[in-house]
Amino acid sequence: MNSSIKGSRDFTIIDKDEYYASLKSDEGRAMKLGQFYLTHVVYPQDYPQILRLIKYNPKEEHKSTFTIKHYSSGDEHHYPIKELNLRKDEMYYIYTGKIRLIIVLGYVESEWLGSDKLQKILLCAPVFSFKFAHSQEMVIKTQAFDFPNLFYFPPSPNGCSKESAVRFEMIQPIMSGYLQPFYNRLNNKPIMLSAAAYRLLMVHLIKFLCGEIIDKDINKEILAYRELLLEEWQKGNIEA
Repeated sequence: MNSSIKGSRDFTIIDKDEYYASLKSDEGRAMKLGQFYLTHVVYPQDYPQILRLIKYNPKEEHKSTFTIKHYSSGDEHHYPIKELNLRKDEMYYIYTGKIRLIIVLGYVESEWLGSDKLQKILLCAPVFSFKFAHSQEMVIKTQAFDFPNLFYFPPSPNGCSKESAVRFEMIQPIMSGYLQPFYNRLNNKPIMLSAAAYRLLMVHLIKFLCGEIIDKDINKEILAYRELLLEEWQKGNIEA
């Protein structure tokens, strides 16, 4: 077994090459449900950090000065700064993040006020690749649907190049302009989840979000697969 692959190749709910589907070359920005992109993903923090206005220059707003600090009550009270598009009671927040793979869960063209510019927003689930430090037990349990917040992706030249998982708890909105089409290594085409894999993802996701089972047959299949895979793991039938 390839030491970089910790999941089971023999016991799979669907074949790894059936997880992914190629799109047409010109569908890189189709923004279909289940389509993969690269984009900026930010991480939540234990306590918010902000850019706090220190000195406001009303004549040359770009020369206003800020400092980075942890939020404290009252920081939101400041003058609106038109040039920086910072409205009254709004703040600039500081996040860490990186460009990583995501999968599209929803897409909408939205406006809140009639005067607002129409926004093209996607609801995206970030994909995290497993690292050397991850135990095989964690990868196997992810593959077995044993974690309610994780969904396993097998490595494939037709899809994710690395063994990975979607983290439901990191789902976030992304503006469409920040998306970079993701192409597979097999034929350099945009990719999305196959219909079968997308159904598995949605059954697991909805169960995570609200505890509901939207497809009893698929859920029964997931439960049977979980029992089989964990049993084979306990017996030592999955190579380390």
